Amino acid sequence: MQSTCVYRECMRNHAAKLGSYAIDGCREYSQPSTGDLCVACGCHRSYHRRIDVISSPQINHTRFPFTSLRRVKQLARLKWKTAEERNEEEEDDTEETSTEEKMTVQRRRKSKFTAEQREAMKDYAAKLGWTLKDKRALREEIRVFCEGIGVTRYHFKTWVNNNKKFYH
Repeated sequence: MQSTCVYRECMRNHAAKLGSYAIDGCREYSQPSTGDLCVACGCHRSYHRRIDVISSPQINHTRFPFTSLRRVKQLARLKWKTAEERNEEEEDDTEETSTEEKMTVQRRRKSKFTAEQREAMKDYAAKLGWTLKDKRALREEIRVFCEGIGVTRYHFKTWVNNNKKFYH
């Protein structure tokens, strides 16, 4: 990849000493035979707006090993279906597919709590003051509470942070 730069219009404020703003109107840096001063306006090259021009070799866009557009669309549809629907559709599929094509993106499962768990977490969070910061001394007690209601400490902490504005 090659990189070159081009200098465009002059950005020097010639009226800065007067407390105003005025540029000279030089539209493009004219390269002198020696030195870095513009032939057109006499300003240094650093006052001219610099544009980096990057030229790269042709990029090969064959990243996906899919055999057809139909298969790409099919995989996109599979991404949003339930596990049973995926299994049924894959059984119905008669085309030869490689293992790379069968891979689908699994969505992260959202944690769902029962009403009893939410009520218990609400009461315990109120007891803790709706924060788990500086509660190192209570870490074991929090762990026992979480095991008692069947929730991980991470999910409890996340639930407290997400719900303190509603209940606190």
